[in-house]
Amino acid sequence: MTCDDREFPGDAPLLRGCVRAALARHGATEWHIVQGDFWCHVAPCGKRPGVQGWKLHLSATPLSAPLVLARAADVLVGHRCAFKFAGSLARVTELLSRGYGRGSGGKFITAYPDGDENRLRELAAELHRATLGLPGPGILSDRPYRAGSLVHYRFGVHDGVPVLGDDGSYEAMLMAPDGTLARDERHAWFSPPRWAPHDPFASPSVAHGGTAAGAVRLDGRYTVRQVVRHAFTGGVYRATDDETGLPVVIKQARPHTGATLTGQDVRDARRNEAAMLELLEPTGITPRPLGLFEQQHDLFLVQEELPGVTLRRWVADNIAHDGGTWGPPDDAVERIAWQLLELVELVHGHGLVLRDFNPGNVMVLPDEELRLIDLEHLARPGDPVTRVYTPGYAAPEQIASPYIGTAPGPTADCYSLGATLFHAATGVDPQLPPDRPMVRPGHRRIQDWLGTLCAGNPAARRLAPAIVALMHDDPARRPGPGAVRGLLGGGTPLRRPGRLGDAELKQLIGDALDHLLTTMDPAAPQHLWPPSPFGATTDPCNVQHGAAGILGVLVRAYESAPDPALREAVAAAAHWTGRTVGREPRVLPGLHFGRSGTAWALLAAGRALGDEELVAQAHELAGRVPLRPPNPDICHGAAGAGMTQLRFWEDTGSDRFLDRAREAADAVAAARERRETLSYWPVPRGSASRLAGLVHYGFAHGVAGAGAFLLAAGRAAHDSGHLAMAAEAGETLLATAQSKDGAAYWPEGPSGRVLKTHWCSGSSGIGTFLIRLWQETRDERLREASHRAAVAVRRSRWHAGTSQCHGLAGDGEFLLDLAEATGQDTYRGWAEELAVGIYARHAVHDGRVLVPDETGAAVSADYNTGLAGVLAFLLRLRDGGPRLWLPTSFTGPPSAR
Repeated sequence: MTCDDREFPGDAPLLRGCVRAALARHGATEWHIVQGDFWCHVAPCGKRPGVQGWKLHLSATPLSAPLVLARAADVLVGHRCAFKFAGSLARVTELLSRGYGRGSGGKFITAYPDGDENRLRELAAELHRATLGLPGPGILSDRPYRAGSLVHYRFGVHDGVPVLGDDGSYEAMLMAPDGTLARDERHAWFSPPRWAPHDPFASPSVAHGGTAAGAVRLDGRYTVRQVVRHAFTGGVYRATDDETGLPVVIKQARPHTGATLTGQDVRDARRNEAAMLELLEPTGITPRPLGLFEQQHDLFLVQEELPGVTLRRWVADNIAHDGGTWGPPDDAVERIAWQLLELVELVHGHGLVLRDFNPGNVMVLPDEELRLIDLEHLARPGDPVTRVYTPGYAAPEQIASPYIGTAPGPTADCYSLGATLFHAATGVDPQLPPDRPMVRPGHRRIQDWLGTLCAGNPAARRLAPAIVALMHDDPARRPGPGAVRGLLGGGTPLRRPGRLGDAELKQLIGDALDHLLTTMDPAAPQHLWPPSPFGATTDPCNVQHGAAGILGVLVRAYESAPDPALREAVAAAAHWTGRTVGREPRVLPGLHFGRSGTAWALLAAGRALGDEELVAQAHELAGRVPLRPPNPDICHGAAGAGMTQLRFWEDTGSDRFLDRAREAADAVAAARERRETLSYWPVPRGSASRLAGLVHYGFAHGVAGAGAFLLAAGRAAHDSGHLAMAAEAGETLLATAQSKDGAAYWPEGPSGRVLKTHWCSGSSGIGTFLIRLWQETRDERLREASHRAAVAVRRSRWHAGTSQCHGLAGDGEFLLDLAEATGQDTYRGWAEELAVGIYARHAVHDGRVLVPDETGAAVSADYNTGLAGVLAFLLRLRDGGPRLWLPTSFTGPPSAR
């Protein structure tokens, strides 16, 4: 379910009006109201909330929000208590949605009382009386003031202590009595820190902490055996019916969650699902409904547990690669396509529309029979509904429909059927970023993309005509069921070549550079380029999301093709970064999230511009980078800091930087843990990081990154101990590789299940280390493992996103590394194939061909997750040259110094 402030253009003034009316009634002329993107803050002028303490939250539904706010504001203004509220009804709806964090969901109003417990209790009591009887959900992270009350409380930050945390993001921290800082953890249960003052609303016998774990029994007969998923709206569980012994699925619906302006909430969706299951039970295409009951005010739907997997999982499990052929078995896909068509026909025959048909809502049984699941959104065309859809699977008219409107006609399901067939044949979600303005019909873009995917994919070739017809922008042009049957198994759209043409590559590079230059704002106080949503919370001068990463790419572009406009942009970006870096006193060590990458970018810019002041600033900054942080990894920790010290040693020849690299290498070596015969570099459990306790194999946070730095440091300093430990890292990665049809994959870590292929935590990052270790040792096992990692990377070329960190740009860099190290052009050809996969996803923004970021739906400048990182790969593919952010000590042959 999606909505934003544009859906209800008058609701933000409505909510602010409730507050202004309260201020006027109290004659509170000295208060201010500040509307932010999500929250609206209200406080007396000159009064700021304290650092931390007990705070109050009030929940509401979209319908009750204005009344809850009006009554609560009266109380809060009377107590001169600062507060904030979700700034629009669209935001209130978002707070109640299934996808919102369980530890934050439902918190419509947050009040910041002062530290007086008597006044706190008085305030809570008045708020409770003022809002008694109004609807709103329970808040999972808090305790309710009274049973059924909208008022809840927890201990947490008010203003907090704002710091740049160890992970590179700005956070408001709690301060313990001993002066140490602690993260304000928002769990889905009441969990104040151990040192928090006593609970002001509990009797002395009530202690902090949870209850003892044990088996959960529902309705006196269902024993829960597994959680399928948790959500703010309620969980989904696998259970056993103790009376029949049969396995069941139970779906929970928490009151007032998922609420909308229609007055309905997730309980209504569960009741609708139960009705649809009963209606369709005689057809045998859905799970059997087994019961509907209430327990502790929550509603539970019980249904038959079906054996098998979702269609999404089936496709992922059945994609095979055989020479130049790839995809699920084409005969099986065609059988599934016929069944999908029959499912949609049958639902339409009952006068219903599915509204959200996608591969996650179809089960494939062990005999490859299909069943429909998750029927809560079924409706009759024209019924009043709130809009719902899955990106990539919704017809254009659904996306453009009002948030509160009527159910679409059957042609919208036909579009979703075509998108589901697209995924069934390719394993790819047919989601493309929108053109701005729209210059190409959506179905033409799908046809072009599908033409690329048809190369070597028999299933896609069989289904292509039906897919393109069903996904037509014009509902009237979508074929009916009979016509679709005639298209199944037909011809194929035009194929694209296996590599980009020179003109296409030139346009991708040129347009990306133009976009970066025109969106850079040297007068901006916070971020030099418009940041991605998460990037906005991080240090604006880092490599991952900030100016340093993009600056490094602009320097590379300028060095490849000197141009006055590029030189001016490099100078502006470098000087902005140089000025801004001084605003943050804390110097984090990491290469991608810390000051190491910033120093490296300033050095590159200073050398390219011949600006000795920039070079001197870079040297000074690199000399202040901490070398022994708790975290040993590349992105945040000692390995990344050490890589930068090696780069500065290579630039200056100064023993000072080599000595500092040795110190960082000693710290990384000391962080190694031996578990049986394997070596790991965990992030310490006690560290002040969200990564605490993490054990990874990959380059960003794990064994490969630590091994890569130890290899580089050992080469530079002729240190046999560090070289030997790098070899141990290589042995660990050889031992933990998982092979499939000649390809090598790795999970994130020892406890991981999902096999990864990317730079951050998978084959391309691990292969980056293994091929350089092969150069040092000439151990052919390392070269073979690198080759198999490349095979895995190549196989992901149609399914991966575009980015450096988790996508095709970083994967392509590894393939170019492999071509460079081995001298084999085959790997360069594979990198060119990845560039085709990147191009296939492009959007046209104001006439520029631009590649989306890792979301697949937006364009952002960020290096590791956005456009700049893709540009770095394309520049290297065109012009050659070294990979960014790796010193020659690592990338060069063993003799390089």
